[in-house]
Amino acid sequence: MSMRVLSKATPVTRAYIRYASTESSGQQAINKATTALNDLTSTVRSQGVTKSLCNLYQKATGPIPASIKAPLNKAVGVLEPVLYYSEVVYQLGRQVARGQNFTLPNKADFMAAETQLFKVLDFVKAQNFKSIKDIPLETWKNGAIKTFELSALFVIGETVGRGNLLGYKD
Repeated sequence: MSMRVLSKATPVTRAYIRYASTESSGQQAINKATTALNDLTSTVRSQGVTKSLCNLYQKATGPIPASIKAPLNKAVGVLEPVLYYSEVVYQLGRQVARGQNFTLPNKADFMAAETQLFKVLDFVKAQNFKSIKDIPLETWKNGAIKTFELSALFVIGETVGRGNLLGYKD
């Protein structure tokens, strides 16, 4: 009877030891990943995204043979300016958003826009026009006036933007 107790107790102890060793190695892996992520974010903050990614690429492709590395270098050569200018646009947009105190729309803003959209759609459905011939002359006149107003505002904006009535300044 004591033999059974000992044989049952041994696997439990082993399972406990395995669990403890798995937990510690898992914790070590998490610590390593956290450290690597912190290093990467600090590098990105100091160097910028583009430079960080290029450095990471160079480290990753170090041991790769030249026959495989050549097409990869061409792809990175094409992607590097794209990454750089996307980072520039992102930083500029961030500065503009902070300077103008922009905020992201919240749920209430989306709900208000949705309500307005459905009001417009309901109005269009209520008109119940079968063809273009059914649209009254008054509606055509109002549409023409609004179109003229929008085109006039566009021309005025272009003229002000150019700083000249005809053509661009030299």
